[in-house]
Amino acid sequence: MANNDRIPDPTEAAKNLFGSILKEGKTLADEVSGNAKAVAKSALGNLDVVSRDEFDAQRAVLLRTRARVEQLEAEIETLLTKLDELEKNK
Repeated sequence: MANNDRIPDPTEAAKNLFGSILKEGKTLADEVSGNAKAVAKSALGNLDVVSRDEFDAQRAVLLRTRARVEQLEAEIETLLTKLDELEKNK
């Protein structure tokens, strides 16, 4: 070669090419991720949901109510048994 033209290094060219592709891919992935989060937030905002605190409070009320119903059922069973005994003794 008579002139001082430099032959490009193939590894340097590949590094530059893949580096730009990776940067663009990361930017695209970040954009898609951001859009997916926005869509998810919007969808969740449209749902009829309650906070965890409200859920826990309602669960506690339900557990107390269930225990009270079971207690009342046992008392009714006892009363029915006594009523049957009284009717048999007549």
